[in-house]
Amino acid sequence: MKFFTYILFTLTTLALLTACEGKMQKMANQELAEKQAECVRSNPTSPGRVTACENIREECEARRKKGNYTC
Repeated sequence: MKFFTYILFTLTTLALLTACEGKMQKMANQELAEKQAECVRSNPTSPGRVTACENIREECEARRKKGNYTC
């Protein structure tokens, strides 16, 4: 039963992270820059917020590689 719960948790987490990445790719530059600045200001410690800030940082880097220096 523990194995099943672990697998279910892992799949749910991956699905949520994938959904977040797709959402961030569609996010406007200004909104992404604001969220990134908020992450820098607040220095989050909760695991969920740390993950969200990491995803924001990765999206900023991806845009930077394409020549979009929003954040």
